[in-house]
Amino acid sequence: MRSHSAKPSEKLNSVGANPLQKTQFAGRLFHPRFASDLQSGQAIVLMALMMLGLMAILGLSIDGGGLFFLNRDTQNATDAAVIAATYARCTSNDPAVVEFAGYQAAARNGFDNNTTSNWVVVNNPPDSGTGVGESEYVEVTITAAKPSYFIQLVFPEPLRVTSRAVGRCSPPFNPATLPALYGLTTTCPTGVSLSGSNFRVESSVYPTIRSNYDISGTGGGNVVGGAVARHGIDISTQVTFTPPGVIDPNMNTDDPLSEHFSPSAFIDRYWNDPNFPIHTEIGPGSPDFNVNNNTWRPNGRTLEGLYYVHGDVAINNATYGTHGVTIVADGAVDFASAANVYNYVGGFLVIANKTADNCGDDAVHISGSAQWYGMIYAPNAGATISGSNQNVIGGFVAQTIEFSGSRTRIVYDPDLLDPFPANVTVSE
Repeated sequence: MRSHSAKPSEKLNSVGANPLQKTQFAGRLFHPRFASDLQSGQAIVLMALMMLGLMAILGLSIDGGGLFFLNRDTQNATDAAVIAATYARCTSNDPAVVEFAGYQAAARNGFDNNTTSNWVVVNNPPDSGTGVGESEYVEVTITAAKPSYFIQLVFPEPLRVTSRAVGRCSPPFNPATLPALYGLTTTCPTGVSLSGSNFRVESSVYPTIRSNYDISGTGGGNVVGGAVARHGIDISTQVTFTPPGVIDPNMNTDDPLSEHFSPSAFIDRYWNDPNFPIHTEIGPGSPDFNVNNNTWRPNGRTLEGLYYVHGDVAINNATYGTHGVTIVADGAVDFASAANVYNYVGGFLVIANKTADNCGDDAVHISGSAQWYGMIYAPNAGATISGSNQNVIGGFVAQTIEFSGSRTRIVYDPDLLDPFPANVTVSE
């Protein structure tokens, strides 16, 4: 009898099939001998990808860490340079001195502006951002580069960081340099007008009068302890300047009180000072405040302490307490028929913040006979003194100043105001 033999397909699928024979796998034919070789090639690719990933992580760790520390160093050097340059700006108006101080401080901290690995720029005023065009601001930028190491596989260029800082100079204030009369205007025809007669302006400070525009004098028998004007001095022969008046087209035009004694700065400094506990805020709803014309009229009252008035002030025949009075007003202040008046705080009698609509528009007007002790400050408008027989121990700083009364004596006392040192703040 004939024996049954397996079909060829059954032989291929049998356990005892020849291992060298081809096998079907996933729709394709491959030889089992080459399976290990294929797996070996896949491992090499995976290892290469893993090495790239490890190099990237290493680059981020080492190069990124180095960049972080470089940024820290440049920022520290930038802050040191801007403080040095800004302080130089506080104490000197010479741009070369300001720049030298900034570059020197940067060099001391490891950045010498060699234009190869680091670049230092000092700008006064800044070219961008805070303080553009304002001379009290100083800007310093430092850019530094470091070579890339592991990260150069994806970024072959040097790595760079840039740090920037802006400082502001709050200049020193020395009351011993303040004149008795200071006309701030740079647009009105006359900064200081002496149209009265028989008055004297005295001070240990020279000059006793400064004006950013003309000084005019038409009265007679007047004696002034020296004057400096930026444009011209037009006086009659009966006004005597001792020493003679001087025209200086380069004189400083800045308001000497604006930094430390602006109305807002004054209130911030003294309002809650425990050394000066008497203070009163005046506005709508306060006694003697007329909301129709936004004016406070405390006539016949006794005034004492620091008053902050949200409007105008008109005082006639008031009396004053033993501690004196200081008035800070958002508008104008008019004193008429005042008795002896002494400042209460900060060396000031009046700070009036009214803004003039035109030349000759006053923020402060004083009339009648009186003795005053304190500063009168009108940063945005004029001041007129029309009373006679006045004795003023203090000074006037206003856009325009006019004396039209007679027999008035003004003696500036530097001890009225406290000095302030130069101060530097880093704003960016």
